[in-house]
Amino acid sequence: MHIRCTYCSQSFNLNRDYIAQALAEAAEARQKYVGVECINCRKLIKVPVKQMRRFAPRPEPAAEESEAAE
Repeated sequence: MHIRCTYCSQSFNLNRDYIAQALAEAAEARQKYVGVECINCRKLIKVPVKQMRRFAPRPEPAAEESEAAE
C-alpha cells in the first residue's frame, strides 16, 4: 500500500504483514483510523481502516472448502 505524508510529501509503502497486524489491532480497539508514522518527519498520518482493508492479504481458502467443492 502506497502512502504519502501530508506534512513533508514523502512517499513510502506499507507491506502486507504490517497491514494485517494494523487491521487486527484496529478491529480489536474498534478504530476507524490507523496511525502510521512517516519515515521522514516522524509525524503521525491517519490512514482509514476501510482503505487498508482493500490492500490486506486475502485469507487462503481452507482445505475443507476446496475438498467440498470437488
